[in-house]
Amino acid sequence: MANLDPSEAVTIATALGRLDKLKTDEYITAFGPDGRQFFATPNGYSATQLPVEVLADLTTKRIKRVAWASYGSHTNSWFFAYEMVDGTCTFRVGAAVPPALDPFIEEIKPTPPLLTTLRVQLGDNNSFIAWSKTSWACHGIPAALEAELCQMSWTHMRSDTITRGLLQSEVKQATWHGDGSYYVESQEGRGWKFESDSTQQAWSRLWRGRPSRKELSELVLVAVDPHAPVGETFAFIKKQHDAQEAPFVVHFYGEPIYVTATPPTQDTRLQRVDITPDEPAHFRWATSKRDGRPHRGESRELELNKGQRIKVWDDKGRNWFIAEGRRGVKGWVHGSWLDLCGSKVHSDPQTTYLEFQEEMRRLLVPGQLHAFPRLHQYTNACSNAACAPLKSSTQLGICVHDLQTLLQGSGRYSCAWLKEERNVWHPDKFARFCVAGRKEQLKACAQEVFVLYGVLMDMCEPGE
Repeated sequence: MANLDPSEAVTIATALGRLDKLKTDEYITAFGPDGRQFFATPNGYSATQLPVEVLADLTTKRIKRVAWASYGSHTNSWFFAYEMVDGTCTFRVGAAVPPALDPFIEEIKPTPPLLTTLRVQLGDNNSFIAWSKTSWACHGIPAALEAELCQMSWTHMRSDTITRGLLQSEVKQATWHGDGSYYVESQEGRGWKFESDSTQQAWSRLWRGRPSRKELSELVLVAVDPHAPVGETFAFIKKQHDAQEAPFVVHFYGEPIYVTATPPTQDTRLQRVDITPDEPAHFRWATSKRDGRPHRGESRELELNKGQRIKVWDDKGRNWFIAEGRRGVKGWVHGSWLDLCGSKVHSDPQTTYLEFQEEMRRLLVPGQLHAFPRLHQYTNACSNAACAPLKSSTQLGICVHDLQTLLQGSGRYSCAWLKEERNVWHPDKFARFCVAGRKEQLKACAQEVFVLYGVLMDMCEPGE
């Protein structure tokens, strides 16, 4: 697709000017190869180039607004979704979209509710993620991102050409780069990994320390250009407040970083603060004494099976607790139905892993590491007598079972994910984090962790 001459640019601007603007905190960012870009914000639309078919649609059809856009690795690889004036939704795809995408679209065509909610995020080298409501398919994306999608799903299936699944909740946005960087968000949560130091540093500018769930909910757009030479072209945008400009961090490869988003400054003056606590980070084990619920028709109460082991998270008073059963389902349980298994309080594996992950992000800065991360502070779960000598004789102070317990708290544990994460600990790659005088000693420790990851991969079930 050639660059536009002035008359074509006027035509595009006129067509886009007819559309309704997006609502507050709604954004579309579509990066393409050869300088193709499409942006939509609450202030309007802009595009460096548009497919001829899309321009014709915008000019001749009763389109209210563009609802989604993405560009693939070829001139005619693109996806645009429209909201029409009459309230219906439709889409158009380019003739050169990845071949693996066609069967997914054909399968949902007979079901209008699925067809009208179809979203496709295209990437480089014919990669894509497509989803409609809770059904999704992908091809060619980073292994860790695919593992995230599988983890979010209650079922999935892999073949040579495509991976498919059914989600527990709808995907809201997904973006990636061939270097392994990615961000994915569903109604259940988020997962991300940025390989570039500059991208990671820009991400850190949004927060003060590890972001909480509430802080992460301020994010409305994360977009990484999959077609850039490296994963350093991106946009991070947060919610707009008090009619001020939305905070953002934007970078185009080879240019300065544009920043308006900064972590909130801390006021050192003494002041009264009403605290809204996060979800509890610790639990106790308990066993159910009965089947069912205390009140049969009360759906807020957790349904139990006699002898079932559950996690008790929060004491709500009057002998009522918030507990967690199978598949992470939480609900109210009365203490008379529970046999509490002692008084020992356990850390939430997810919270522990997030703390570990934040510590790694803080420590693993190129050329700055003086001492090896103290992994045993985050995991000491294994009580196997056979592992005790190993744990006491190595510099790590942990065994493979300890590491497994820690990593399972990620919620993304799989053989593919382990393979991706193991790269951080490869001695030659880990060396870049170390100060000059400590490289060999720290590389030896990293080698031990690298080996443990390999053991965990061998322990994975076939096809996991």
